[in-house]
Amino acid sequence: MSPAALLICGCSKSDNASANAEKVKNDAKEIAADVKAAASDTWDSIKGFTYDRRSDFSVSIDRMSAQLDEKTREFRTKVAGASDAASKDRESAIKEYDEARADLKSRLSELGNATADTWADAKEKVAQAWKRVQGAYDKLKANAGS
Repeated sequence: MSPAALLICGCSKSDNASANAEKVKNDAKEIAADVKAAASDTWDSIKGFTYDRRSDFSVSIDRMSAQLDEKTREFRTKVAGASDAASKDRESAIKEYDEARADLKSRLSELGNATADTWADAKEKVAQAWKRVQGAYDKLKANAGS
């Protein structure tokens, strides 16, 4: 192979390596942004959001709810078919969670229709619904080991 051919091949590999490195770098940035968003999803981090940040508020509460929903699905799978003495308590906890989650969904729908004047009241209703969902989830978690 001629030196010119080696140079061309070398450039090609270098270009591919640069492109791959850039892709990895961009993927890492996206993953870091997702992790940062998930880590910042707490009630305390969003409770002060104003009407101007309503979209961020809704997205965050949706992510927080989805995380609890996933954990709840895992719990349901874990206890499916269990017929021990604690199963009645588990069923009650699951029902309570489902009702609280439905209420939160309703409150979020109302929040989506809030105006600047009704934002504080609508957000407070979401706050109460979120606390109820968290309480119901805590009962589910407590029943996981029962």
